[in-house]
Amino acid sequence: MSRLSRTRVAVVTGLTLGTASAGLLLAPAALAAPAAPSVAPSSTLAPGATFTISGADCTQASDTDAEPMAVITPDSDDPGWGDGGPVNADGTWTLELDAPAEVGTYSYRLFCDQYTTDFQYPNVTITVTADGKPAPAPAPAAFVPGATPNTPGISVTKNSTTSNVAKPGQQITHVLKGFKPNEKVTLVLHSTPVTLGVFTADANGVLTATYTLPAGTTLANHTLAFDGDAGSHYEIALTLTADGKALAYTGASVTLPLVAGTVLVGAGAGALVLSRRRTAGATQA
Repeated sequence: MSRLSRTRVAVVTGLTLGTASAGLLLAPAALAAPAAPSVAPSSTLAPGATFTISGADCTQASDTDAEPMAVITPDSDDPGWGDGGPVNADGTWTLELDAPAEVGTYSYRLFCDQYTTDFQYPNVTITVTADGKPAPAPAPAAFVPGATPNTPGISVTKNSTTSNVAKPGQQITHVLKGFKPNEKVTLVLHSTPVTLGVFTADANGVLTATYTLPAGTTLANHTLAFDGDAGSHYEIALTLTADGKALAYTGASVTLPLVAGTVLVGAGAGALVLSRRRTAGATQA
């Protein structure tokens, strides 16, 4: 392991950039691409935290007795600084650095300096955050039924439910056609996302999905979303009721009760007027 001291800034930076500009930038093992260096303990670090970069394949050149060294510079054609460290006999090396004090993303160029030739490794990038932890992944977008149109050509050919009504705990089978041959399809129940299974279409693009609705699922209207790894998408509306049956509808018209009520109210008003007239007539007599 080498703790960088930054004492060889001019020498290392000048050698690295000078060699590259002279067209001597060669990769090891007959121009084979070198493996990317690794970063430890993590590529996300707190300000000033110590980390290491390790690599391999930096062996001594055949045309010199000079020992090779690992070189690092910022990812810039005008880096401003550069440094390096010794290489082990087997060509492996480890450089130890301190992360920058400012929050941000930093990229570095790594070289194997073999004195007469150099080669460059893939760049290494670190991210400095206030707490040294990666930024949380953004929350997935909320599912909106119908926001993604159904893929043309997909349709249901068989459905074990009647009128797309079921109950929690019920086993259901859907058979759909129109998927890509051998497409893997994930079935998710929305609105609270619950993955019901992953199914594979056959060679003709026919998908058979048999699943069990989780017990305790809210009795309400839901959406089944079928999403394939080849880009296919299809939605089915599903209503859950306590008994798995559609809500009862008697079919009786509300018109007759309304008419009858109106007649009764009118009759009552007429009787009240007649009663008042009779009372008034008796008083005058």
